Amino acid sequence: MQSHNDGKDDIIVGSQDTYVYALTTLITIKSTILDTGQSENQYPSIPGTHTGTITPSQDITVQKLYTYPCAGNGGHTEFARIYGDGLDESSSWDGYGEDGYTLTFDSPFTLEAGKTYNYVIKTGSYPQIHHTSALLTENGWINCTKFTDVNGKEYDDWIPAIRLFL
Repeated sequence: MQSHNDGKDDIIVGSQDTYVYALTTLITIKSTILDTGQSENQYPSIPGTHTGTITPSQDITVQKLYTYPCAGNGGHTEFARIYGDGLDESSSWDGYGEDGYTLTFDSPFTLEAGKTYNYVIKTGSYPQIHHTSALLTENGWINCTKFTDVNGKEYDDWIPAIRLFL
């Protein structure tokens, strides 16, 4: 018996014109994300509670929320809730551990294109901030309704730098 192990569909050759094919198939799963990207002007930054809306332009399946920290700081999300249009998902921070910048929801959920969802994101330490009331990303809009810092001061133009992904 002879095997051609070249990383392509392997043909295992047997006797008397009997051929057995061992198929190797690479499956790539493409997942759409909502990513604000890093902030070009991340300061000032302070922990607090962000509220606003997310309106995806494509369906986005979410199970994780990554928070971009300010350089040299531990900026992270302590709590996140995304709700609206029959959806209500929340998750709390588990500490810095293996990846203290990523918060994981219990199970995946989908934000549907064209629908608007509310968010509440409570941040700790110094997360990167987009100082604008509305931010167009590659796959939708994220808006700031209100940001209340840990000292009680309110703003309407602080969007946390985050990535929502599977």
